[in-house]
Amino acid sequence: MRRGFLLTALILTTTTGCARLADSPVNPLNWFGGGGGTQEAAAPGEAEIRPLVPANPREIVVDQRGPVETITALSVDRTPYGALVTATGQTDIQGYFNAELVPVSIEDGTLTLEFRAEAPPAFTGLGSPRSRLITVAYRLDAAELATIRTVRVTSARNSRSARP
Repeated sequence: MRRGFLLTALILTTTTGCARLADSPVNPLNWFGGGGGTQEAAAPGEAEIRPLVPANPREIVVDQRGPVETITALSVDRTPYGALVTATGQTDIQGYFNAELVPVSIEDGTLTLEFRAEAPPAFTGLGSPRSRLITVAYRLDAAELATIRTVRVTSARNSRSARP
């Protein structure tokens, strides 16, 4: 009785991990790509998802983001490898996303960055001023920092400058 119980328990514990033997790597039909699940094709009406890095590196992607409303704070902090530019901006409504400091130009030792963010697809509400703040950072390496005397960040209504 005891021996039969142990044998049954052993068989049950070893086979419960292979509940779907058809998709299991133990199945010899799956060893060379046969059997298994099938991949479903995307429906023709679904929107295409744009990758972060384009397949063709020379492909130019048009930036659809606009500048944030105002810049409320700017700092340039030295790091062992260069500097970190941190800017805080305020938007006109809640829900802005995908924010970034985008380099515009370097002239006479002044690096100009534009604070851009993507608007929400639908109106999300005004909210409190604190709920509409966005903070982003931009990294400068030591080689870039050697040629820069001032960092200027622009928005739709104002701009701020700081020295590294």
